[in-house]
Amino acid sequence: MYSTLLLISQLLTVQITDINNTVNVKYPYLCTQAEIVNTKQNQASKRKGSFQDMLNALGERETGRTGATAYRFINPQLYFLGKYQFAEVLLRRLGYYKAQVYYGNGADKNYWRGTWTNKRGIDSKNKFLNSPNVQETAIKEAFAVYWQDVNSLLKQRGKSINQYLNKPIKFKDGNKLKTITITLSGLLAATHLRGPDNMVNLLVQGKVSRDEFGTSILDYLEMFSGYDTTLKDIQ
Repeated sequence: MYSTLLLISQLLTVQITDINNTVNVKYPYLCTQAEIVNTKQNQASKRKGSFQDMLNALGERETGRTGATAYRFINPQLYFLGKYQFAEVLLRRLGYYKAQVYYGNGADKNYWRGTWTNKRGIDSKNKFLNSPNVQETAIKEAFAVYWQDVNSLLKQRGKSINQYLNKPIKFKDGNKLKTITITLSGLLAATHLRGPDNMVNLLVQGKVSRDEFGTSILDYLEMFSGYDTTLKDIQ
């Protein structure tokens, strides 16, 4: 009888519910209240987090740094700027910077030889690097542009973002097959890595691209998937 009850107890899972949380805990009669709380905290930690958590994770992935030093980081090879490694072409698109020749259009690096427009008070590269709030605003502006461009490019191909968003899709990266659920946070991060055109090529054709350092668009699509992100976060 004892062995039968022990077997049953090992198979049972009991839900412990409070006003905000439902937690599955095995053998609750063997758990202290502290252990139950720790279980809830551990389950919560498995969730990716908020939009700001996603931004912080993206900044750390881009620079290898956290905190204030990330905002002042300059890539030593190609001279991308700041926490989110802004390129000349992006800050030009966002209205912070003007140049006729820039990385990807006549230049082999982000030399920053153009002029700054004084948007949000930014009149120099140094001012941009020392303006965390402006960088945080600029990445949200960039995400809004990415969202607009991805939707526009998909429409040109007779597709809709609704055919992909929140759906698991199989991709082939070399000899490896990956199934990745397309979420808004993952899509925005992956587009930041490779641009709207490459994002759409991936969705429509399954074409996998990599950045200058060999990072696959699939890495960002997967790594930054699942953060609590809505379109209101980028408006």
